Amino acid sequence: MGLKHMLKKSILGPKASSSDYVAYLRSLGMTIGDNTVIYSPNYCVIDQTRPWMIEIGNNVSITTGVTILTHGYDWSVFKGMYGDVLGSAGRVKIGDNVFIGMHSTILKGVTIGDNVVIGANSLINKDVPDNCVVVGNPQRVVCDIDSYLEKRRAAQVSEAADLYDCWRRNSLEGKRGVVPPKCIFSEFFWLFESRDTGVLSDPSFEATMALRGTRGMSYERFMQHKPEFESYEDFIEHLEGMLR
Repeated sequence: MGLKHMLKKSILGPKASSSDYVAYLRSLGMTIGDNTVIYSPNYCVIDQTRPWMIEIGNNVSITTGVTILTHGYDWSVFKGMYGDVLGSAGRVKIGDNVFIGMHSTILKGVTIGDNVVIGANSLINKDVPDNCVVVGNPQRVVCDIDSYLEKRRAAQVSEAADLYDCWRRNSLEGKRGVVPPKCIFSEFFWLFESRDTGVLSDPSFEATMALRGTRGMSYERFMQHKPEFESYEDFIEHLEGMLR
């Protein structure tokens, strides 16, 4: 454990890092699978009143500001009016390979399926099926996961152009007319990286391939897809043309 992490741990305790927080929640009785990451755990609220009522699968990304609840205290209004005490409990189950966008809330009694994208600021108050994209407050399914994949593929070049334009205008190197380092396209390299040698040309590409422990599957998929551009130079030239 490095000095910086030790300092964070002394201040933030079990929320010092994702791995610390996951280990802590497991120690309370929560079920959490492999390769699940809780980003910015200090800004997330995961209900610890009944930790054994939460089950989170493998490869789940929980981003900043997410809240997961297994109970409510709305009955306090009835108690204040009439004195009634009413229980409130509901299990939460999150499947495998799920992305939960920033500041989303998952209420008690909800089951979320596998291969799901939940958009930022969503309120999840009912079950979510497998293989879909869900957004909104209240939630609504906007498309199936394969349709979303095609939408994201179709946007790759235009989003890479936007990234390049911002780098060119706002970074010191870009303002000097330097060719951008490949690492700024560490999520877009499938567009231009050669498949001929089987060796990736930039360490950042390898790091991206290794994300979430699925390098083998990603590499196989990478080799199956022909790049859209013949080379990095061809890719940059195309972006330049789009931005003229």
